[in-house]
Amino acid sequence: MKRKTIDSYFTKAKPPFEFDIGNSDPSETTEPNINVNPQISTQIPDEEPTNSSTMQSMINVGNKTLMRDPALRKPIDSYPSKEQEDIVNAYIHYGPYRFPLSGYPPSGLINHPRRFQHTWFKKFNWLEYSPTSDAAYCFPCFLYLKDPLGKSGSDAFTVQGFKNWKKVGGKECSFSTHMGKDTNSAYGYSSLCWENAKKTGTHIDKALEKPNPQLIENNLLRIKTSIEIVRWLTFQNCAFRGHDESSKSKNQGNFLEMLKLLAYYNKDVHDVVMGNAPQNAKYTSPAIQKEILQVFADKVQKTIREEIGDSKFCIIVDESRDISKREQMAIVIRFVDRNGFLLERFFELVHVKDTTSKTLKEEISIVLSNHELSIQNLRGQGYDGASNMRGELNGLQALFMRDCPYAYYVHCLAHQLQLALIAAAREVGEVHDFFKDLIFIVNTVSSSTKRQLEHLIEIEEVETGKGLNQIGTLQRPGDTRWSSHFKSICSLLRMFDATRSVLEKIAIDSQQSYAQGGDAKSALKKLLSFDFVFILQLMEDIMGFTDGLCRALQHKSQDILNAMHLVVGTKSLIQKLRDDGWELLLQKVHSFCNKHGTEIIDMQVSYAEIIRSRRNKDTITVEHHYRVNVFSATIDQQLQELNSRFSEQTTELLTLSASLSPIDGYKHFDVENICRLAEKYYPQDFLENEISHLKYQLELFYCDVPKHPDMKNLSTITALCRSLVENRKSDVYPLVDRLIRLILTLPVSTATSERAFSAMKIVKTSLRNKMEDDFLSDYLLVYIEKEIAGKFEIKSIIDDFYCMKPRRTRVK
Repeated sequence: MKRKTIDSYFTKAKPPFEFDIGNSDPSETTEPNINVNPQISTQIPDEEPTNSSTMQSMINVGNKTLMRDPALRKPIDSYPSKEQEDIVNAYIHYGPYRFPLSGYPPSGLINHPRRFQHTWFKKFNWLEYSPTSDAAYCFPCFLYLKDPLGKSGSDAFTVQGFKNWKKVGGKECSFSTHMGKDTNSAYGYSSLCWENAKKTGTHIDKALEKPNPQLIENNLLRIKTSIEIVRWLTFQNCAFRGHDESSKSKNQGNFLEMLKLLAYYNKDVHDVVMGNAPQNAKYTSPAIQKEILQVFADKVQKTIREEIGDSKFCIIVDESRDISKREQMAIVIRFVDRNGFLLERFFELVHVKDTTSKTLKEEISIVLSNHELSIQNLRGQGYDGASNMRGELNGLQALFMRDCPYAYYVHCLAHQLQLALIAAAREVGEVHDFFKDLIFIVNTVSSSTKRQLEHLIEIEEVETGKGLNQIGTLQRPGDTRWSSHFKSICSLLRMFDATRSVLEKIAIDSQQSYAQGGDAKSALKKLLSFDFVFILQLMEDIMGFTDGLCRALQHKSQDILNAMHLVVGTKSLIQKLRDDGWELLLQKVHSFCNKHGTEIIDMQVSYAEIIRSRRNKDTITVEHHYRVNVFSATIDQQLQELNSRFSEQTTELLTLSASLSPIDGYKHFDVENICRLAEKYYPQDFLENEISHLKYQLELFYCDVPKHPDMKNLSTITALCRSLVENRKSDVYPLVDRLIRLILTLPVSTATSERAFSAMKIVKTSLRNKMEDDFLSDYLLVYIEKEIAGKFEIKSIIDDFYCMKPRRTRVK
């Protein structure tokens, strides 16, 4: 959903049609600034919304808000005459209102009800549907038919709405009757006006203008150049504008400087841009740059919407603050496309006023409704473990479950893994102290202000090995950063000698303050202790396993069944480390100590510990302490946390879904469990007779697929889905294919939304902290989904750009 900010630095321009000539760029003074913001109202007048289907689309035109729902919008002739053209153009830009539902409400006789059919949209391009009144309307008649004809029923498709579904189809089809047999009918006139309004190139001002081929070619080259610059700058995460873009400026900003560079190396470009371009159509103003970016963003969203099609989908949502301290919500759509590929697409970034579950739900519903994505097709929700997300009564997942009880919530597995690591690190005293010491060492080295050492590093006069000039890459472990603990350990192991050298130089440097020298001595003492080195090596082994799991969980194409298999495998490896890894770990620690000069403790002497009683002091050896109290206790705590955090995933849904897994030659395949899965968890996606057909398809599937040369050695359900399409088995077993796609829709992690926030921090920086929400959302969409945006042809971009609003120059 698009938003406006009063103090925005960039001014978003979107069609249609809000005129603002006073503040336009001098080079574009003859082209009015036209803007449309699609929104959704959160309730029907005089009614309280009961579910997401009552959320209606809205359009902002100037200071007016227009409803898109045919049952709620006002007639065109009820507006002042001078505003009617802009309002008509605004409605034309968004087209007929077609609200998609997986099942439309029945009406008529109880024993033989009728309902609206989604397939009618394809047959009648003028058709609209209102979920408020459960009725059909005619879009062009609403735009251009001023008054009813005076006959009974003449306002059925404009005011009252048509809902007599039994008269649709056959020889006496009411839709065909409404259209009439010639262009003299009311519909024929309205439809002709609608088609003409969409063809801006055939308007009278363009028709009277004699086309000049050379002028058209110049216009095309000029706009092509601007489009390619916008695309390149966005892909490379570069700012468009400069601080001073005047002709006397030494740096006019990336866009204009890139334009000058292209003009320098290409004479054809030089002859049509900058000073050689018409003053009223240079196509270099900030408004034009953002309009071009908006075209790219709209086409990316349209492409993603086409990829989704009629498929069931899942939403992955997370929120974070940007550099301006504004709450932003990233929405990611997870679905399986027509070719059987599991995809996660970044869909939109939305500014939210707060992070309550009600607000988040309203904003998500707005985005889905604007792109005709019905919540009834929602089959999964993926969030982190915050209370506003996972709350069973009023959390976001609970609110969506009320609207669609089959939108199953899955707590981000990568987030659960991080919580398990943090909890395990805090429960064992020695490990807790180790991470405190690790943070202290990293902070002491990273915050050092030793100028002499910095100079020696720069001129490479310090013997560093792989070294001292890489001290800045020491990483701090953070509770909210996935894999940060493991990365911090690895960075210290890689630069252990360099870290030691830096601490020694700081400790003996007389120019350092007493506090800095004392911190360096304390950090050095901790670094060289046997206790620190032992736990350093132990945590490297344990977190090496969990880090591999964490990375696997973040794959976009990861399915929930394979993820749970990976969790089980990781726990097995950690258990094996506990059973057989002590001797290998001890050898590894001794080797490290010998290499780096750390004192090795005799493992057979008694271990004296302050908190132990005197009678046990002499009976516990050092080896017993490190093996039992550190090694075994740490691994046991890690396994306990993994079992606890992931126990909620061992639900009946996943247990039944595992029966479809192709791993180990389909040995877990169980027809009864799979049928129970479809019947209990996806009843809305399978009719009663389809459940019985599913059983026979599964039996035939099990006799056929495990023997197929391309499908018998598959290991994941994701690969099985792709293979079904590639080998055309999805047409043979459509019900099995449908069920597999539903399981794949279940989310695994929120990694894609986290990546969106990482991109946001790269794009919106302290130097670009006034980016408007609309501009930021468009920029991120094109930047993140550059794979899609890079495939757009220039011609399609130009066509959409010229359809946004009237332009002074011709390109056709």
